[in-house]
This record gives sequence, structure tokens and C-alpha cells, in this order.
Amino acid sequence: MMPVETTDTLAPEDTTTAGPATAVATRQESAPVGPAGKKGFHIFTVTLGAEPRDGEYKPGTLTYKLTAPTGWKWIDWGSYYYYDEENYKATAVKPLQTSVDGKVLSFSLDSHLNSGKNDGTRLCFTVMADPESGAKPGTSSDGKVVVTGSAAKLPPEIKLYGIIT
Repeated sequence: MMPVETTDTLAPEDTTTAGPATAVATRQESAPVGPAGKKGFHIFTVTLGAEPRDGEYKPGTLTYKLTAPTGWKWIDWGSYYYYDEENYKATAVKPLQTSVDGKVLSFSLDSHLNSGKNDGTRLCFTVMADPESGAKPGTSSDGKVVVTGSAAKLPPEIKLYGIIT
């Protein structure tokens, strides 16, 4: 595994990009695993990345709505950082202003990739959840992430999953 260096800013060596991103991919990087009713650090990590990887993406403020999978409930907490896959460096982690309404955790953020604004090739979000009491063991994949805003290049939604042991 490559070491990850954390910095306050990511200054690209070459501030030019390959041009605008032709697509943007949202994906779940980690799924929480835990027994029903057990509180703890159960982390969901979701990332946003441009295609091509060095394509510039500056949609402005986007709204992210994450629906918890069956058996999981959100904790009103979140953070984000930018990661540069080329140099294995990350910006400092910053808090998200989240709100929870039932099974939906939401936040808005000025989102950008490869823009030279102290960002990187991936925008990473970390949010936490707890397994609900009485949740049945197994994998649930009925959660989702929906991103809205002026970002027409984004898929309408992706699935979120969690595992109850």
C-alpha cells in the first residue's frame, strides 16, 4: 500500500488540465460492518472523481442526499477532503454541515476537481452510521446517494450498501 501524505493544500505541479471532464463517477469506497444495535465507528466513504482523471470539473454547489440502507441509521456527522491519486496526497479533513431527516443525511458543498483550487482528482466524503437494533444479519444494498445541482455529467444516483453481522 502506498503511503498517504496529508497536507493543507494540494498544489499541482502543472496547473494545466487535459480539459473539462467528460464524465464524473460517484462510488462507494467502503461499507460499514457491524452487529445489530452496536454503536461505534461505522463509516461510509463515498467519492466523486472526474473522467478523464485529470479533467477539470467545476459544477459549483451540489446537494448530496444519502439514504441509509436497511438496518442502518445515520449519525449527524460528516467530513470531506480531496485526494490526489497521482501524488498520493490528501488535503486536510474538513467538517461537513450535515442534517439528518429520518433515513436521509444531506449536505451541500462547493464541489470541484482538478481546478487548481486546492483540490485533487477525487472528492472524498466520510459519514457515519449505526446498525439499528433488531436489524437482520446480511448485506443491504437499498441505500443510495443522489447528487443534484448544475452537474449534468453525474449519474442520477448510486447504490449504498452496509453489512449487518
